[in-house]
Amino acid sequence: MAVDELSLSLLGWQIDGIEARLVTTTFGKKEHFQEIAVSGTARFLGEDWSDRFGAGDYAPTLLLALSRTGSPAAPSYQRVVVETVKKVSKRPQRFSEKSDSWECKKPLLPNEITLRVTALDVEEIDSGFVLPPKKSSALPVEVIDETTHKSVRLRVASSDAHILRTEYDSGLRVHMAGSAEFSTANALLADHLTSDDWYDQDATLEDTCPFEVALPGLVVEVLDEGGFLLQKKEINLFGHVPVGESGKLPGRQPRWIADAGDDLDEYAGQPARVIVRIMDAEDL
Repeated sequence: MAVDELSLSLLGWQIDGIEARLVTTTFGKKEHFQEIAVSGTARFLGEDWSDRFGAGDYAPTLLLALSRTGSPAAPSYQRVVVETVKKVSKRPQRFSEKSDSWECKKPLLPNEITLRVTALDVEEIDSGFVLPPKKSSALPVEVIDETTHKSVRLRVASSDAHILRTEYDSGLRVHMAGSAEFSTANALLADHLTSDDWYDQDATLEDTCPFEVALPGLVVEVLDEGGFLLQKKEINLFGHVPVGESGKLPGRQPRWIADAGDDLDEYAGQPARVIVRIMDAEDL
């Protein structure tokens, strides 16, 4: 069990204690079912959450990331604590989560599973507390930036698409992660004013502060070998870069993750490649 202490501390979280158990139930010699149970206590320190890029009245979501050790496929993510700042600030948060079970002929050992508790500034996840299948095949992913605003740019540090196969079904999962880079307060103001025709286009920082500029979003397109569009999904990250009084900016870049996917039988063909388009938030 790994604890991402740096990411947690930047978002006001402190893990007081956490324990994971790998539970194996055996029927006969070659029929095994396994699952992971997690129990822990986390404390939220609001004064340590100095740079805020989203969530509104909610504290940053506490996440569990589960994967097979050494697997090229991205981990699955499970939301653990989703509560308002007011509620989580009152007392330590105790949590208990149990993964979906998986069937195997030979039980996995603890070192064959990677489990991590973390938090990010912005997350839009479409997975759950499930161990990714052992069998997977990667699809090529192309990332295209189609934004028009220049003051906030979404940087994709990693992107992958894998067809995940089990004995009973198969699905496609697309996962992306990265950060957002932002420019000067005046550049942010320019994009803020042009985002709505009602704003006074001659307004200054002194007139407008505080304000915020939305993070770009994502459009995930799944195509077959011939270029036929099998599916299109929009992902609004619901994050923003705040500009405080006198043009004060956050002291660091926000980090984000997003994923999308479906069972293969949802597609009218075989997925062959994925295009991820970065779009202005108002275009989603």
